[in-house]
Amino acid sequence: MPLLTPRPPTECVDAFSHGLAAFLSGGPAGLVVSETFVGSAPPIPSAADVGMGSGPVLGPPDMPAWIQAFTLTLQQAANNTGVINPAFAGWSLFAGSAQGKTVLGTVVQRRHAWKLVAVHYGEAVWETLQTVQQLQSTPPARVLNETYELRLLAVPGLNTEVFWLTGQVPTSIDVIIPTSSTPSRTLFPLLYRGPQVLQSFLADIRPLAASLLTMPPEYGA
Repeated sequence: MPLLTPRPPTECVDAFSHGLAAFLSGGPAGLVVSETFVGSAPPIPSAADVGMGSGPVLGPPDMPAWIQAFTLTLQQAANNTGVINPAFAGWSLFAGSAQGKTVLGTVVQRRHAWKLVAVHYGEAVWETLQTVQQLQSTPPARVLNETYELRLLAVPGLNTEVFWLTGQVPTSIDVIIPTSSTPSRTLFPLLYRGPQVLQSFLADIRPLAASLLTMPPEYGA
């Protein structure tokens, strides 16, 4: 069965479309607060690169994919018992469909409105988009016979983000797949051998998270 990827609310998509230009190169005058770089300016994609056009009136971006995002705290990671209930963090929306011309925006709900709070670009964004599209077209064999939803799961305290395939029936076993930003094959060797069941991933991160929680604040824990 194909992986479910629910469409974000219309208000979320509107916030992404209307706020995106301010994060791109050559953004509209008055919308870009400041631009400061160490060294030469990086090749930030432009509005035209992501399908918004180049005239004074910009259209909506080309959005090839989107995905819900969830966050697991360091305390939850350290104390997990093989079952988690991470907080919904918002939506990650892609704009642009070409290498070097694709961005990933983070849209969150603030009180009663959605807001675009960050835009990322670069090779990791392109690789993440490729993986999302590959998973949608060719899901892992482990999940073919049941219905799963594709999500992003971040553990900020471990600087880790993974794909989280959540089963839609109580008997399903959730699956974890690394993203291109998963930090280390040394820390997470099992992830690089193929899709990993959620319980194994949680067992891997439990001691790492617990050790960080014991570090004194002056060491950056």
